[in-house]
Amino acid sequence: MTKRAPEAPSLETMRLSEAQLAEIYQDVKRGLAQAEANLRFHASARRPERSEDARGRMASPATNRGVKSGQPRQVIAAKLRLEDGQVIEIPARRTWGGSAAFLDWVNFTTDERDFFFGKACVTDEEVMDRVSYKLKEIFGFGITKQRDGGANFYDRSYIIGDGYGLVCYGGQRNTILIMLSGEGCAAARDGWEKRLYHFLTTACSHRAKLTRVDCAHDDYKGESYSVTQADADFDAGKFNTGGRNPNHEYRGNWKRPTGKGRTLYIGNRESGKFCRVYEKGRQLGDRTSEWVRVEVEFKAIHRFIPFEILLQPGQFLAAAYPAFAWISQRQERILTTQKKTEITYQSACENGRKQLGALINVMLAIEGTAEKVVQKLIRDAIPARLKVPMWRTVGECIHEYQREQCPREVFDNMALA
Repeated sequence: MTKRAPEAPSLETMRLSEAQLAEIYQDVKRGLAQAEANLRFHASARRPERSEDARGRMASPATNRGVKSGQPRQVIAAKLRLEDGQVIEIPARRTWGGSAAFLDWVNFTTDERDFFFGKACVTDEEVMDRVSYKLKEIFGFGITKQRDGGANFYDRSYIIGDGYGLVCYGGQRNTILIMLSGEGCAAARDGWEKRLYHFLTTACSHRAKLTRVDCAHDDYKGESYSVTQADADFDAGKFNTGGRNPNHEYRGNWKRPTGKGRTLYIGNRESGKFCRVYEKGRQLGDRTSEWVRVEVEFKAIHRFIPFEILLQPGQFLAAAYPAFAWISQRQERILTTQKKTEITYQSACENGRKQLGALINVMLAIEGTAEKVVQKLIRDAIPARLKVPMWRTVGECIHEYQREQCPREVFDNMALA
């Protein structure tokens, strides 16, 4: 049978509806806004920093707008006002602090075709295989299984690694949402931030966008900062970034601390920037720990999040509020993971002593030896909170499954029939 070439589309079939034209217009407008935001951001990043003049005094910045001393300094690099009146803010960054923070959550969206690698996908299964392959290349783990339902307004959702995040797909104009949790950031293979940056900036279309990034800094001994200092900084206006005073909320027992940890929330969770300062060590169970975590959650709500935040999280965290100008100490993600595991283990031992200590005494009197007691109590499992996140321990990903696939020629013949 001779293959029949597909007919050329007529003018009638090529005509677009008003809704389709409006959607295309919105896509173009968003692409232009993101491109303009990139240009503005890079221009501000190249702006010369303050330096000392010949008399040893600090020279005025090139963008000095006459702000009096003692007033909060503006920490927005640029504001873009779109045609519809919407304002997009671009966060500022400092020239130091590149390694003074780490990423503790990353969400991004992009077009599904950015994962096709030159070959069109026919089924959703093929799309997810390509996504899983690329995620494993970037993070060290890919998609391990599909969940029962969707998430975040997408029709379907899939688990990344050992519960390290989600992939959401279907029903949102051919986009894919990738969510990497704090556990996933800790578990990912070294250098994932640079690989993700390279993928988003060189391999993806203009639809690629960071929708949420959390930057965190840990002070393990509480020597540089504390929740009490953060509260005092709020009263001093150091969390006011040029607009209205942000929301302020206490969590935990501040009047009579119980050792369970205190948290200070600054800002609104639904806005583009939200800050948390909390006693991390005590939250994990160590009532005497001085470990304090400073964390800022950036969201793409009236805010453009530059891809450079993946490489320089400390610069963006230090510039988020005047109160964080002190942040400069280098951060090591591995040390944070070790510290967390150590405190969690000690806390688990203490809880086990309280819950099982009396029972073990009775069992020891009956069984006669500690070995027999252990054999009766031991289980072949590790508590979830004591598992150290690690990309090497993730099982098989879906793109590595052996499947029976329909030959591509069959689909080609169906299209030409």
